[in-house]
Amino acid sequence: MFLLDIRYDPKSSTITKWIKDGTECKPVREVYYPKMYVSGKTELLSLIDSLPGVKDVCFEEKRTWLGSEPERVISVTIEPNSVYEIASMLEAKGCGLYNIDLDPVRQYLLEHSLFPMTKLPYDSQYAIDYEVPDLVSMELSVTPGRDKGIVTMDDPIGRITLGDIVIEQKDEAEIISELNREVANANPDLILTDRGDSFELPYLHHRAALHDIELHVGREKDVLPVGGGKSYFSYGRILYKSRGYMLAGRLHLDKSIFLFREGGLLGLIDLARITGIPLQELSRLSPGSAVTALQVNQALRDGVLVPWKRNLAEYWKTAEELLIADRGALVIEPKVGLHENAFEVDFASLFPNIMVNHNISPETVLCTCCPDSQKLVPFTHYNICQQHIGLIPRVLKPLIERRMTYKRRITSEPERAEEYEMKQNILKWLLVTSFGYMGFNKARFGRIECHESITAYGREILLRTIEIADSTGFEILHGIVDSLWVKGRNPEKLCETVSREIGIPLELKGEFRWIVFLPNKSNGVGALNRYYGVMTNGKLKVRGIETRRSDTPRLIRNLQEAMLGKLAEARTAFEYYMKIPEAVGVLREYTRKVLDNECDLSDLIFKTHVSKGCDEYRQFNNQMASLKQLKLEGIETLPGQAIRYIITDHKSRNYQKRVIIPELADENTQYDREKYREYLLRAAESILLPFGYTEERLDGIMRGRMQRSLCEY
Repeated sequence: MFLLDIRYDPKSSTITKWIKDGTECKPVREVYYPKMYVSGKTELLSLIDSLPGVKDVCFEEKRTWLGSEPERVISVTIEPNSVYEIASMLEAKGCGLYNIDLDPVRQYLLEHSLFPMTKLPYDSQYAIDYEVPDLVSMELSVTPGRDKGIVTMDDPIGRITLGDIVIEQKDEAEIISELNREVANANPDLILTDRGDSFELPYLHHRAALHDIELHVGREKDVLPVGGGKSYFSYGRILYKSRGYMLAGRLHLDKSIFLFREGGLLGLIDLARITGIPLQELSRLSPGSAVTALQVNQALRDGVLVPWKRNLAEYWKTAEELLIADRGALVIEPKVGLHENAFEVDFASLFPNIMVNHNISPETVLCTCCPDSQKLVPFTHYNICQQHIGLIPRVLKPLIERRMTYKRRITSEPERAEEYEMKQNILKWLLVTSFGYMGFNKARFGRIECHESITAYGREILLRTIEIADSTGFEILHGIVDSLWVKGRNPEKLCETVSREIGIPLELKGEFRWIVFLPNKSNGVGALNRYYGVMTNGKLKVRGIETRRSDTPRLIRNLQEAMLGKLAEARTAFEYYMKIPEAVGVLREYTRKVLDNECDLSDLIFKTHVSKGCDEYRQFNNQMASLKQLKLEGIETLPGQAIRYIITDHKSRNYQKRVIIPELADENTQYDREKYREYLLRAAESILLPFGYTEERLDGIMRGRMQRSLCEY
C-alpha cells in the first residue's frame, strides 16, 4: 500500500488520504484541526479558549526562534476558517503568533510521520533506494474545433485524446460525457497534460458547464481553483503563474511546469518524499518553496515554531561596513577571443557546501553565545557559533550527500542513468536556490548577514583557487562565482590540490579544443557569461547568445546553429580561422532566403513575456502592437504571460500593420524582410565579433561592398 495523495477540506476540517493498494485506490477520511501558537500573553489562555472556532487550548514548551531557549506558549487547536480572524485579533493585542499559515496537510503529515508516496505501514523518508507504486498514467490533450485564428474558451471542442483513445466527430455534450466514462473505465492514477493548468482543464470545465455537465477527471468531484492566475515579480522579471487544477484521488501533472521539466516524474516523487509536499502541489511550486519546506520541517522537528510575519531586521552598518559586506561573488573578466586547449573547472555546489562547512545559519552568524569565536567570516569578520550546528547546514548536508550519491550512480548504474540524472538535477535546483533564499526578505529562515557571509567565503575560495592555479603554471582565462576557465597542463592535479586545501570538491567539467569568449557589444569588455567552444569529445557548448534564448525565432536559432556547426569542425585555432569564411557563407545563404521571401512564417515567430497590461505601455513597440491585436480578438493578456508575434512592418505606427499574431497570419501575410535580415546580421555578429565582424561589416560583405579574402580572416 502507498499513500498516493492527501488533501484537506477546510469546510469540513477533513483530511482525505488516497491509499493505493494494488490496482485499487480508496479514500480514508479523518477529521483534523491544525494548530497555531501564541506567545507573549499567556494570561490570554481563557480568552482564547472562549473564542468561536477554537477546539482546544493548552500550554506547551516551544522555541520561538532558532537558537532560543524553550518557553511557555499557548497551543490552540482551531478550525481552519477561523485562523486568520483570531490571529489578527491577537496580533492587535501584542501577541507573538506562530504556525499560522502552515498548510494543514503538512502539519498532519509531520505529526503522523508520513510523507507522499510512503509505502505503508512503514517507510524511510530519506532512503535512497525505495519502492515506487506502479502508477497507471494517461496523457490528456484537447483540440478545439477551430481551424484558424486565436483559440478561446468560446470555441467548441473538436477532439479529445486520452491515452490511445480519441473522442471526436460527436456532439460536444456527448464528447464530454464520453470523456467522463473513459476516465472512469481506465481509472488512471496519473493524468499528464502539456498545458493542463493554463488551458486544457479550465477549457474542459468551461465547456462542460455550458452543457450543465459535471466533468469528472478525478476520482471524486473536482474542486476548482478560486480566481485566476497571478502575476509576480522575480529576479527582475514579471512572471505569470496559472491556477493549479489538482484532482481528488488522481494526480494531475502539467508537463510544461518547471519542476516537471527538470526532474520528470521520478524526480518529483523523490522530492515529494523528502519535502513532505504532495506531488500535485509540489509540481506547481518553485525550488525555493521546496527548500523552505525542508527548513520548516526540520525546525518543527526541533521544536521551533514558525513566525507568522517575519521581523528579523538587518544589523545596522556604517557606509564602509556596508561597502565591504555587500559585494556579492567574485568575477574575473574573461579574456575576449579564441583560446586553444582550455579547461573548465568548478566547485560542486559551492554555496551550499560553504553553508554546511562553515555553519552558516540565521542563528549561528553573529550569535550571542560565541562573541569571541575563532571562526570569523572573511572580510566582514562576523563571528560564527562554535557550540551549535545551525538549522541550514543540517538541512543542506543530506541534500548535498543525496545528490552526490545520485551523480555517482549515473556512472556506476548506466541502466538507470536517466532516472538518477533526473533526481540529481531537481536537487541541483534546490541547492542553487538555497543560497538566494538566504537573502530573500520574505524567506522563513533568511538573513542578509548569512547571504553576505556566503559570498565572502565564496570570494576568498575563488581567490585562493586562482593563487594555486597561478602558482602551478595555469593561465586564468575567466572566473565567475564558482567556476574557472584555465590553460595549462594536468588540470586533474589542480582539482586534487584545490579540493584538498579548500575542503570542497573542485571538478573538471570540460576540456576544450578551443573556446571563444565574447565581448559586450557596447564597450568591448568581456561578457561574463557569453561564450562557445568545442570540447575534446566533440560536444559544442554554447552560453549567452541568441540560440540559447527562449524568445529567439527559429530562423535565428537555425542560423547560429548552422554557423557554429561549421566552426565546430575546426580542431585547432588555425582551422577555426579557416572556417570563418564558411560561417559567413551560411549567413549569406540565410539572408538570401529572407530577402527572396522563402522563409516559413512559423520560423519567424518572436515569443516574449509582457511586463505590463496593454494600456500601461507608454512607448509604441512590438509588444504593445501585439497586445492591442489580442485585445481586439477578445483576449486579455496579464503581466507575465507570453505573447507571440511576427514582424510585418517594423516602421509602421499602426498596430495592425507593425506585427501580426501567428494565429491570424495566412498565405497572404508578408514579413518585414529588411528587419529579419537585420536580426540575422546581429546574430552572426554575436558569434564573430571578437574577430572584427561587426554588424556593419557583415552588412557590407552581404551587399558585396567589401572584398572578401583570406587575408581579412
